[in-house]
Amino acid sequence: MDQSTTTFKDFMEKTKLSSNSKEKTSRQKRQEKINKLQDNPQLWKFLEQYLNEDLSGLNKSYIKFRSIYQSGRRYSGKEWIEMLSELLGEID
Repeated sequence: MDQSTTTFKDFMEKTKLSSNSKEKTSRQKRQEKINKLQDNPQLWKFLEQYLNEDLSGLNKSYIKFRSIYQSGRRYSGKEWIEMLSELLGEID
């Protein structure tokens, strides 16, 4: 036989391998991300910088939301959605 042709046995082995590769579960994907972060410390620098930038806006919005909620004032649905959209806009 010519080496460029594949036998039925070879074909079945290749298809068997591809059928065994299942989609990864969310738990497996999460674990892979954790492993990447543990293996490469350079990724932490970017992640820390990204998180530190968002904290100040998040804290301000949290304080405003808490004061609005604790005021006890009743709002209509439209007013409540407008206030939440403003608060979420400040976080970005």
